[in-house]
Amino acid sequence: MYIERFPKIEDKIEAGKVLVIYGARQVGKSSLVKNYIEKLKLNRSNEKQAFFNGEDVNVQAIFSSMNLKTLNEAVGDVSLVIIDEAQVVRNIGISLKLLVDTKPELKIIVTGSSSFELSGQIGEPLVGRMNIINLFPLWEKEVKDASLYDYITDLDFALRFGRYPAVFKEPVVEKKKEIVTNIVNGYLLRDILAFDRLKNSKLILDILKLLAYQIGNEVSIHEIATKLSINRASVSKYLDLLEQNFIIFPLRAWSKNMRNEIRKKEKYYFYDLGIRNSLIENFDALDVRNDIGALWENFLITERLKYNKYTDPYKSVYFWRKLSGAEVDFVEVYADHIDGYEFSFTEKKGNKSRFSWVESYKNATWMNIHRENYRDFVGG
Repeated sequence: MYIERFPKIEDKIEAGKVLVIYGARQVGKSSLVKNYIEKLKLNRSNEKQAFFNGEDVNVQAIFSSMNLKTLNEAVGDVSLVIIDEAQVVRNIGISLKLLVDTKPELKIIVTGSSSFELSGQIGEPLVGRMNIINLFPLWEKEVKDASLYDYITDLDFALRFGRYPAVFKEPVVEKKKEIVTNIVNGYLLRDILAFDRLKNSKLILDILKLLAYQIGNEVSIHEIATKLSINRASVSKYLDLLEQNFIIFPLRAWSKNMRNEIRKKEKYYFYDLGIRNSLIENFDALDVRNDIGALWENFLITERLKYNKYTDPYKSVYFWRKLSGAEVDFVEVYADHIDGYEFSFTEKKGNKSRFSWVESYKNATWMNIHRENYRDFVGG
């Protein structure tokens, strides 16, 4: 099954600039690049390409050398250079800058499964010299446009097994479980532990499991530190690593400094629910689960995040809660707009939180997103 990804390399690539494609392992970065190359062939492009695997020690030696002669010999007379998993190459940013400065006609694509490593290495050297694509697990629109789409069945599978491309394409439930588990154990955890030579995989798993059970709830770093008998600085460090490796992301509280509003709390969500469910070893059917509300909230926020990132990246997103307990699950702020959304698997006509929200912000909107109307909200 072929799935057309929404981000297009041809819309972002430029001569004299580096195109950086960020995304978790197995999310489809290499496939995106391969599809772009196939399009070049179909269009009979005469662009010569050179592909380098950043995990190859010989490639690492070349692109960490910061030696222009070495770089030129490796690149030769090609017009397109592709470096996969570039985050593991030391000094990659300086080497790329040398190529961009001396070969302004050259097009360069680099992919990375860790924004922490890659952005840290290329951010300063390539200021004004790079474009970025953030690639996520499959988005609702991408799934809908794929063949054999059944939104009821796929919604069930999305909430249970997530939307990594290999998982979506696999029709057998038991094999879906196996693929997700292999992604967690074989790729994501390995990458995290590679940072700072971390060795305590159990601690990472313990933090992830605590977060998995707290979807939709405010997360206390102090509470996590106490439960795991580590200091708060370590918890913050691990949360940052998990975020930079595209496993979790924070949603911060929104307030206009009203005394009765929560201002400094955060919630954490998973980029992919299959990863979350694998961590707690629960792929059960929806009708026997007691966490459907948490799954639904995580799903909608993640899909809306993809929608915004791909089509309207200038919206700021938050949650809102008053000390009285009134809460709005998701808030978007952009230009003069303040839009509030409450999530429920079945439709709700209104509640005290809605009235508290519109009373606090007269010009704000409020909408209940449920399984009968969610597709417009997520761009499907």
